[in-house]
Amino acid sequence: MLLRSIPNFFLLFTILFFVASCGHEQKSKKEDITMKASSIEVSIGGMTCTGCEQTIQAGVSKLDGIKSVKASHTAANAFIEYYPDQVDTLKIREAITGTGYTVKKFIVTAQN
Repeated sequence: MLLRSIPNFFLLFTILFFVASCGHEQKSKKEDITMKASSIEVSIGGMTCTGCEQTIQAGVSKLDGIKSVKASHTAANAFIEYYPDQVDTLKIREAITGTGYTVKKFIVTAQN
């Protein structure tokens, strides 16, 4: 009789584990929604093609706290949405210069 109740115990444990995990994921998503993002425009030197745009976008996107990055070689800039409590403009500058380009200036465009 004890052997028959062991599979039921594991089934119950598995169900409780998944229910608890799902609640944690929903809470994390909810917390992300309440965080306030800031937007900046970064004037960038040295970009000549779409490959340059992709390099900058990939370099900045690796940082924690980046919501979105859109670089343009024709406008020589990038628009970046980020969470200031997770990443600052110094780290964003370092990510851009680390990819081989120069940062000319930062312009704060909005705080959401």
